Amino acid sequence: MSGSSGNAIYIETAKAKFLIDAGAPGKRIAQALQSLDIDARELDAVVITHAHRDHVCGAGVISRRYNLPLYATAGTWQEMSGLIGEVKPGLTFFIEKEQCLQLKDAVIEPFSVSHDALDPVGFVISSESRRVGIATDCGVFTAKMGAKLANLDCLILEANHDIEMLHKGPYPWPLKKRIAGATGHLSNAGAGQALSKIIGERTRNVILAHLSEQNNLPELALETVQSVLEESRVNLQEVKLSVAPRHRPGYCLNIG
Repeated sequence: MSGSSGNAIYIETAKAKFLIDAGAPGKRIAQALQSLDIDARELDAVVITHAHRDHVCGAGVISRRYNLPLYATAGTWQEMSGLIGEVKPGLTFFIEKEQCLQLKDAVIEPFSVSHDALDPVGFVISSESRRVGIATDCGVFTAKMGAKLANLDCLILEANHDIEMLHKGPYPWPLKKRIAGATGHLSNAGAGQALSKIIGERTRNVILAHLSEQNNLPELALETVQSVLEESRVNLQEVKLSVAPRHRPGYCLNIG
């Protein structure tokens, strides 16, 4: 599930099972996993991108209920300390930017993103020969992000808003300015432009994530991104382009 009402991405390798973010109530996350025949008690960890409520509000509950370690950057720990409640001793772990984290057979490589939080990061997750990139909150797509996310098997990238819908929508001007700013959120067109630089020969799946409920539509996000990619002459014949649902689990994607 992905959107301003809550974000959580489930990753499973041959040996590891973990969440990237836990931004919905803990019970809801557990039920969503159960609907996919996944037992939350089998999780190994929760890895956090940044400390906004829609990415962390269930992290403390999940950690306490299932005795799960939480991984986050120092800035994220500082910012989310008042949002998630107490974390049991021994379950607090720090992510060092530019240093890989090993969870069983999964290697998680963090990289900086441009967002209005302390120490926000995206991730490239590798296991065996497969690689998945995640960047769900970023006002601009930087060259450094492009270098990290280029030619991966699967990309989960923010396509938060349609520019025209945002400008004409009900949000107050300061919020519109924040969303469209350099530390806000990537638009549909921005996502398309970013993807045109990083889709490679091995890329088979692209999932558009964190769509705004007020300022976007799934079909509009798909149409805009596909149009930008076609204009950039990106070959989409072997790439599946989809949208992560907001309020329910998405489909299980096997990239093995």
